[in-house]
Amino acid sequence: MSISTTDGAHNYGTIYRSTPPSLSDSESELPWPDSDTLGEPFQAKDGSEHHELSFLRTCAIIFSLSGVTFSASVSTGLLTVGLPVIARDLHLPEHLLLWPSSAYSLACACCLLLAGSVADKVGDRPVNLIGSATLAASVLANGLARSGAQLVALRALQGVGVSMCLPTGVSIVARSLRAGRGRNVGFSCLGVAQPLGFSLGLVVEGAVEAAGDWRLGYHVCAAVLAAFVVANWLVLPPPDGRGAGAVAADWESVGAGVDWVGIAVSSVGLGLVSYTCAVLTDDAKLLWRKGNMTAMLTGLILLAAFPWWMRRQERLGRPALVPNSIWRNRAFLSVSLTVLLAWASLQSSELLISLFFQRVQLVTPMQTSLRLLPSIIVGFILNPLTGLCVQYFTAYKLLACVSLIAASSPLIMTLIDPGWSWWVAAFWAVALGPVSVDVLFTMAHLVITDVFPTDMHALAGAVFNTTAQLGTSLGMSLVAIVSSSVTRSSGLPDKGSPAALMGGYRAAFGTCFVLMFLSAATSLGLRSLGRLGRPAER
Repeated sequence: MSISTTDGAHNYGTIYRSTPPSLSDSESELPWPDSDTLGEPFQAKDGSEHHELSFLRTCAIIFSLSGVTFSASVSTGLLTVGLPVIARDLHLPEHLLLWPSSAYSLACACCLLLAGSVADKVGDRPVNLIGSATLAASVLANGLARSGAQLVALRALQGVGVSMCLPTGVSIVARSLRAGRGRNVGFSCLGVAQPLGFSLGLVVEGAVEAAGDWRLGYHVCAAVLAAFVVANWLVLPPPDGRGAGAVAADWESVGAGVDWVGIAVSSVGLGLVSYTCAVLTDDAKLLWRKGNMTAMLTGLILLAAFPWWMRRQERLGRPALVPNSIWRNRAFLSVSLTVLLAWASLQSSELLISLFFQRVQLVTPMQTSLRLLPSIIVGFILNPLTGLCVQYFTAYKLLACVSLIAASSPLIMTLIDPGWSWWVAAFWAVALGPVSVDVLFTMAHLVITDVFPTDMHALAGAVFNTTAQLGTSLGMSLVAIVSSSVTRSSGLPDKGSPAALMGGYRAAFGTCFVLMFLSAATSLGLRSLGRLGRPAER
């Protein structure tokens, strides 16, 4: 059945198959209810009925879904700080130091759209459970790895697991919780879980290294993930009216109901571009090697061919992975660009700050971990506030404001004197960096899940996370190229000295500032939305 689009009151351009958009022009003028209690039953505007969930059940769903993503991100943070020790223990060659991190991102980016599409057909719950179990097993195996090759392969498997959890988490929250504070808090918790888990991993690894066993962190993380697998099995609600027979039938229909060519084109294209970007973080000149240039050109050609394939699928009335028509919607395009730029800045800036502490100020991993604590504290404070209060603010004003606040973090690091006390500048840079994440993640999912119909919410989550992963890959590559180029061009004889490295880091932080400032600018495209996340009509 063909997919068409129509513009709703908020100009979302909602995609739908045979149902009307969720909000008509007349409905948009109706007053929103003042009360908003978690767990109340309601009838959604699209006609789907959300069954009543108790407050405790609602909290359990949000906690268990966020906990899986949080724990997976902790393991990535463990790797970031502990990589020198891990590489030495596993005899990982210098030219492969990049790959434990890159393999995870590559596998995740390549599988997100596939996982989202399959989850929309067979149900988000079974895909989420499979992904959670895969994560627990792969993280445990990371701690048991005996060679660098094993670690790289296991990190790739971990990326596959997380690609199943990210989009299904969005889908489960969207279908289980009604519009309003409950859903806002759910999206906010899913959003903060990734950066907060990564930051906690940085802190924990410093303590683990002090204890002398880097494997301990992975073992503890795997045990926590296993507990969340059990929790998800117990608390995640199955889709309404889907028994075992319906799920089995859905598995059989996956072949005809999924745009497999679109998935292959987008996944391979994103994978090749992300791979080349990962290679370039070591040295920009590596792009000119025959294999790398071929990979980059092939990836770009495939990504350029993707819109053509989508247009063909829509014209023939066949399943289209991400219909071209949604990109004509200003709100969807703006929020996608904002996410791309914000994640490019945030992830790169976090890594650069850690490197600044260790390679310029020459502090130990444990001291670095303590210096990164403010970002975790700020995340814990902002997370509930965002979910509870986002509905009271105009979308583009709030997003532009927090993006500008977050942009001050890399700006401070651009101007910092390494001899200054931590409290003078670095503290504020660490504390202000994650300010935009909660708000952006919550608002982006409120827009994206409204653009896509209810039976495509897992794919909606996959689109968001694919955009974020692509932003991370491009941002990391860009700042690495800028940093290494400036460092090599410095007049200092020792290119590895703190002074030479600081010159490159300043330029890289400046790049992060520009990216976050551009993210604030693109948020102006959300001017037509008004307030997001308000309660649904009963």
